[in-house]
Amino acid sequence: MRLIILAACITLLSVTCTQAQLVSSRKPDGLILSTGNLYFTSHDAAGAAVWRTSQTSVPGQETVLYWEAGARFGDIVFAQVGGNFFGYFFAQNGSVITIKRVPLTGGNATTLATITNVDIANSHRNLATDGVSLFWQDDRAVRRMPIGGGAVTVLDQTTPNTPTAGIALQNDRVIYAAVNVIHFVPKSGAITSPAVRVIATASTTVTALHVVSNGVYWGERNGAVRVKVGSLVKTLPSTANLVPTSISSNGFTAGAMEVWTQCGSQSCRLHIQTPVTSGSSIPVGADAIGATVLSSGKIFWGDAAGVHRR
Repeated sequence: MRLIILAACITLLSVTCTQAQLVSSRKPDGLILSTGNLYFTSHDAAGAAVWRTSQTSVPGQETVLYWEAGARFGDIVFAQVGGNFFGYFFAQNGSVITIKRVPLTGGNATTLATITNVDIANSHRNLATDGVSLFWQDDRAVRRMPIGGGAVTVLDQTTPNTPTAGIALQNDRVIYAAVNVIHFVPKSGAITSPAVRVIATASTTVTALHVVSNGVYWGERNGAVRVKVGSLVKTLPSTANLVPTSISSNGFTAGAMEVWTQCGSQSCRLHIQTPVTSGSSIPVGADAIGATVLSSGKIFWGDAAGVHRR
């Protein structure tokens, strides 16, 4: 029996046999991985913080990069600019919403832009960068600004938008959702109507997005998780009526190892699928976000209990 279980674990790349471990016991509001580190934001009654920790860390080893009283932070991304690495994140203090930058070695934050109509508490993966510009979506438009600050440019206008689904960069275009329709817009801006730039139409509201070089993944409010490559749409084995909140894959093309989180009002599940299995899922904490699977098969995500690896 032990030999059978061991063989199954090897077949499944150990994803169903490895116990999850806490990286941090702080609930993340935004989460991103670099080559060896994790960067995340969190908040409490006193204020909000940007954190750095190693992917191999345990709770208590986090480093505060920046803290602000009375604030709440959201999505975070990073880029190397002028030989230095910076984190870029949504911040809200009172009624003012901004995009800020902080050195990934720690220090004071710089405000790059004041923005409106972004729900930073419920938007995830709604801030993206290609190292030259920052991109985000509000409830009226997809926007771009230089990574060092400057004028904000409207790339596309569709109403209503669904910024809580997040956005994704694919080659020279931005992928975003407008309710149940997934659009693309060139990073340089639109010269045609969004109606002629449709990638897919979902059956219900799009709640999560992820892209690879040859395809687009999305989650739907009814629980469906799908991927489109060319004209072919494939439905993955998800949990009905649990809302997809994040999706990731560890390949440059569709069909590699895929993971996603789905949540109800009190609980969530992490789904894991490899090219050689039919998929599995495990219960995780409430408010799960930021699922990311690495080329090694290691998985990270955040939920109400903190940041986890598996």
